[in-house]
Amino acid sequence: MELRTPSPRKTATPRKYDYSRLVNSCAQCGETIFMPEWSEYLSQNRVRHLWECEACGYKFETLVCFPEL
Repeated sequence: MELRTPSPRKTATPRKYDYSRLVNSCAQCGETIFMPEWSEYLSQNRVRHLWECEACGYKFETLVCFPEL
């Protein structure tokens, strides 16, 4: 099951859905990755995530930066 959010546009054609940012796709095989293997809080406004694809084993990291308050 993929998490989707409806497009804000209202049209007479069937709705198209945009993928939520809660889902990542593997850069190697395209399979959906729902949760990181681990997360590391680097500071108050930076978090690093390690992702691993269950289908092909590809691993990658992402860095999330939040604005300072």
